[in-house]
Amino acid sequence: LALCYNNVQVFRGVVKMRRGLIAKVMDRTKTMADVYGAFYDFSCMLKAKIDKNDPNASKTLNRLEAIQNVCRDSGVLHKRKPYVNDEAKSTPYMLQIVMVVLLLAIVFVYLGANRVMEY
Repeated sequence: LALCYNNVQVFRGVVKMRRGLIAKVMDRTKTMADVYGAFYDFSCMLKAKIDKNDPNASKTLNRLEAIQNVCRDSGVLHKRKPYVNDEAKSTPYMLQIVMVVLLLAIVFVYLGANRVMEY
């Protein structure tokens, strides 16, 4: 539902969850705490997508806040791993690694070109 809400691609073609996210959800929903965590994470995704100009925005926000309150009141949210935030944390590290590799490649090419010119 979080993928389809306010997504134009729904009308243009097929909207699919990534296989990695499906695997995380299936692997990490073993206990009731995990289920509450999944509902909480995906309700946060939906909440971020709500257009304030939508006539049903207030009703949708109220329903999502009710879901989040039930999840918080369960008292088990601290016992689960997030589904969505893991990817956001790993992206900057991967970008840094790629940048370092590119920088090293440029340095080696530059040094190799200078050695050829010296001979």
